[in-house]
Amino acid sequence: MVWNKFIIILLSLFSFSLSAGNFSSTKSSKINMRTGPGFHYPVKWIYTCKNLPLKVIEEFENWKKVCDINEDCGWIKSNLLSDKPYAMIMEDTFGYKKQSADSKITMKIDKSVIMRVEKCNGKWCLLSALNRKAWVQKEYIYGID
Repeated sequence: MVWNKFIIILLSLFSFSLSAGNFSSTKSSKINMRTGPGFHYPVKWIYTCKNLPLKVIEEFENWKKVCDINEDCGWIKSNLLSDKPYAMIMEDTFGYKKQSADSKITMKIDKSVIMRVEKCNGKWCLLSALNRKAWVQKEYIYGID
């Protein structure tokens, strides 16, 4: 009986981290990242990029602890984040017509470009931006699991 109570208490203490490993994206072009889960905590970073992918590592009430591509971590109010999948290109690469580096190159994609993730299969993801789509190898993408 004591062990059951201990397990229930332990699970409740860690319930805030259920979504660890997922990605969210910023909803607007100005969002504050704070040092803790509340408005009384100081602002650590101000993100000025809409659709920026951020890795969710914890949740507490209406706040998410997230990390960016540079592994800077902090807390953002949940309603300022979206579950829409976006990705950032980690280094200059190419987009292809098909899921093969032997297929036709449809675009050159520069480092730090943010694109919408349409779908992923194996080692490739179909990304879109400005009404154009291309397959990109996952190794060049930040913002996917």
